Amino acid sequence: MSGPRLSIIPARAATDRALKPRDLQVLCVLGRHTDDFGWCRRSQVKMADEMGCARSTVFEAIERLVASGYLERHEQNDPSGRDSAHVYRVVLDPVHPDVAAVREGGDPAGQPAPPAGISAPPAGPGPAPINDPLLTNERARGREGEEGGPGDASTEVGEDRRGRDALERRFWKLVRSHPQSAGVPKDRWLAEWLRLTPDEQDRAESRHPAWLALLKRHGKDHVAALSTYFAQKLFDEVPARDAVAPPALVAKPFGPLWAADRIALLLRGPAEIPPPSSAFLRRLVEQDDSAGRKARLERQARYGFPKVRIMDERADHRRGVTVEPWVERLAPLMEPVPVGCATFEDWRAEFEKRGWPWLPDPGGQPVVFFPAGGPARMDDFEAAARSQAPNGDETGGNDADRPQAAE
Repeated sequence: MSGPRLSIIPARAATDRALKPRDLQVLCVLGRHTDDFGWCRRSQVKMADEMGCARSTVFEAIERLVASGYLERHEQNDPSGRDSAHVYRVVLDPVHPDVAAVREGGDPAGQPAPPAGISAPPAGPGPAPINDPLLTNERARGREGEEGGPGDASTEVGEDRRGRDALERRFWKLVRSHPQSAGVPKDRWLAEWLRLTPDEQDRAESRHPAWLALLKRHGKDHVAALSTYFAQKLFDEVPARDAVAPPALVAKPFGPLWAADRIALLLRGPAEIPPPSSAFLRRLVEQDDSAGRKARLERQARYGFPKVRIMDERADHRRGVTVEPWVERLAPLMEPVPVGCATFEDWRAEFEKRGWPWLPDPGGQPVVFFPAGGPARMDDFEAAARSQAPNGDETGGNDADRPQAAE
C-alpha cells in the first residue's frame, strides 16, 4: 500500500450531522498529512485532485470546517506576493463547555454505562461474555416465543422507536438551521427537545426562523444554544404577528436580487483583514503612495468580504443563495447591463476604486444587473438599501447562517 495508512481527525466530526459529507472528506484528507502536533501544509488544488472534485468545493468545505472549530488556517505567501499552500491545524479537542463539571480521574461514578446491546465487562477473572449477534437474535426469538410470539410488546417497541426517530429527524433539521451549531456537543440539546410536549415541539419548530429574525432585527449578536431555546421556551416570546416567518427567497446568480444583495453586503464595508505573511507585502501595504494604496485595495478585495466570496464561489457553479425578504424591495432599483459594454467596464473601474471584489465569470450570461443609472447613481442605491434594511442589519441582506439554496 502506498501513501498514509491513517487519518487523524477528531472523532466528534464523524457524528456531527451539521457537517456535509464533503466537509468530513476534506478533514480526513488533511488528517492524512498532519505532523505530531496536528499541523500540515496542503494545497487546495492538490486536495481537489485527490478527491476528484473542484477546488471551490474544497474551499467551501474548509470555510465551514474553520467556522465550526475543526480547523485552524494560516495563510501563506511566497516572496513574490503570490498565494502559497496554506498551513492547517486539525483541532482535535474543542473548548470544554463546563470545566467545573469535569470529574476527578478514576472516579467510577464518572464512567458511562455500556451502550444498550453491548455486554458489560466481567466483574472478576475469566473470559468476557460472548456478544455474538447470531446468538443475540436467537435469544430474542426465544423470548418472543416464551412471551406469546411476536406482535405484542415488539410491535409497541417498534412504534415507539419510529416515533423517536421522527422526533430526532425534526431535531436535527432544527440543528442544521441554527447558527454556530457545528462542532458543539448536542446531547443536552436533544434531551431538552425530548422534554417538550408535542405542542411545544410544534411551536419550537415552526417559530424558530421567526425567532432568529427577531434577534437580528433587534441587533442581537449572541444567539442562545438550542438547549436554552427549548428549556426557557424562548419560542413563546415570538410575537403572534411574527409567528409565521416569511418564506426565504432564492437569488439566482447575476440576477437583480442576487446583484442587489451582493452590493448591499459590499456596502457594509470590509471585515478585518489578516496582516500579510511576508515582509515584502507588509512593506508594500504600509507605503503611503499609489503602489501602497493599490496593494491595500487589492488585499481588501481579496480578503475583506468573506460572505461575498462564498456567493461568488456558488455563482461559479451557477448556484444561488438565500436572501432576506426585504432585499426583494431593492430588486426594482437594478438594471441589466450587457457584459463587456462601456457601462459594464465603468462598473469594473468603480469596484476597483472602492476595493471591492469584481464579479465572478458570468460565462455565457448576456447581461448582469447593477444599480440603475451607472456608478454615478450609486449613492441613490446606498440610501435605499440603508432605508430598507431592518434595524441593526445596516445594508447587508445575505445571512451566512441561513440555509442556502438547494445544491
